[in-house]
Amino acid sequence: MKKFRLPRRGKGPQPPQGPAEWPRVIAFWSPKAAGKTVLAAATAVAIAGAGRRVACADFDVLTPDLPGGGYSLDRVSEDLLRGDFDPAKTSLSLPRLKPAGVYLLAGLADPLRAETLGRAEFTSLVSALAQNYDAVVLDTSRFLSQEATLAAVDAADLVMMPVAPAENQVRHLGRYLRLLERDLGLARKKVRVVINHLTGRLSLPASTIEQALGRPVAGEVPYCREWTGWAGEEMPPVAVREGLLLGLVVVPGRACRERGNETC
Repeated sequence: MKKFRLPRRGKGPQPPQGPAEWPRVIAFWSPKAAGKTVLAAATAVAIAGAGRRVACADFDVLTPDLPGGGYSLDRVSEDLLRGDFDPAKTSLSLPRLKPAGVYLLAGLADPLRAETLGRAEFTSLVSALAQNYDAVVLDTSRFLSQEATLAAVDAADLVMMPVAPAENQVRHLGRYLRLLERDLGLARKKVRVVINHLTGRLSLPASTIEQALGRPVAGEVPYCREWTGWAGEEMPPVAVREGLLLGLVVVPGRACRERGNETC
């Protein structure tokens, strides 16, 4: 799938320099309340701020938290019932939120409409979005039984899994990671664990989390007071965190992979 490069911007923290790539489709998923929605929205804003066309889709069909209004999955459901569903047309009908600059596919206002949307429809939507935007960011439900969640995780080039640095959250994520990789065939290289400091209180260090999960973490998102009361009326501010957010989703470029260097 086509990759894209992001230019340097501003004087804040920057993504790693040198040969690097960003995935086209990025899904955010976590089995617990770990701030995945605000991180998904903030990442979309950060990529848009770097000058790229970004689509952000709310695939959490039970508890959508991204801004509502505009083109939504309710509209997709109506099109399906009429036999007029066209993924390409939907992908090009998304409103651009200002000042964030993100093209948004809002979630369901009526959760009962989820019954009309199957995995095939969600997969075709992701494919159409990927063809028409530089980046696609997907927020998902924590419930893996949801067709939208499975489609997002399956179609993503990178699955970001935020975890709060608390023992019960880390233990829970560890169980789900084994399930996803062993039973659902999720490639380990697609998964990226991120520590999200939701409260600002002292908690488990990264080394303890890495030992418990048996894998490195991609980084840590510090406590952000502006995000604490975020309710989804508009996209969250990123301010000086733009470089950090972009750096979390960067992957090694081809030259780095050929040398076996995961940090260049």
